[in-house]
Amino acid sequence: MWLRRIPFAVNGVLKKRGYVRWHKLWEYSRGLAYGDFQKGMRVLDFGGAATLPIFHLARRGCDILSLDIDPKLADYTNVVAEKYRWTLRASTFDLTAAEAPAEWGKFDRVISFCVMEHIPKILQPRTIGRLASLLRPGGMFQLTFDFGENAPVGGAFHDVAQVSDLVAASGLGLVGNPEFVDTGERFAIDKKCPDRRFTFGSLFLRK
Repeated sequence: MWLRRIPFAVNGVLKKRGYVRWHKLWEYSRGLAYGDFQKGMRVLDFGGAATLPIFHLARRGCDILSLDIDPKLADYTNVVAEKYRWTLRASTFDLTAAEAPAEWGKFDRVISFCVMEHIPKILQPRTIGRLASLLRPGGMFQLTFDFGENAPVGGAFHDVAQVSDLVAASGLGLVGNPEFVDTGERFAIDKKCPDRRFTFGSLFLRK
């Protein structure tokens, strides 16, 4: 994408880029590294239309449905998918407001990178439950989120207890550590809030 000067989105902003900040690349690579993604797998992306992860997985031969309420990003994703003949489709269906249509079926993987904190707290348990219900038995859900007591986004996760509540709402089991671990690391990640130090949390859940 970089070499061909094809625009892609980071944090909802679509433009041509020659550089992506280290923490965003870390977030993407960590989120994808444990998925064991294989050609032909059905992948549901929540909130990441026009981003590098879905373009990467589509190029590898995954069958992807990307949900994003931004029509510009969804439309652009579909244009790129058609151009490269990828099995990738974007939709503006709002899973926070309605159950998924039965015709979607089940997915091998669900991914969501730093989207959950942008959903009102009251809707987060229901949303993650709906996403988890779309997994096939043995399927994996990989998600990241803003974490830390000073994370600036309203729906961010400020402590381990809040993350544990999210895991419980999913009804899925953790992969790896038996519980979410706060390493205590905090960084100046958001350029708009340089004095608010926080980090990206990540969860790997299996049905």
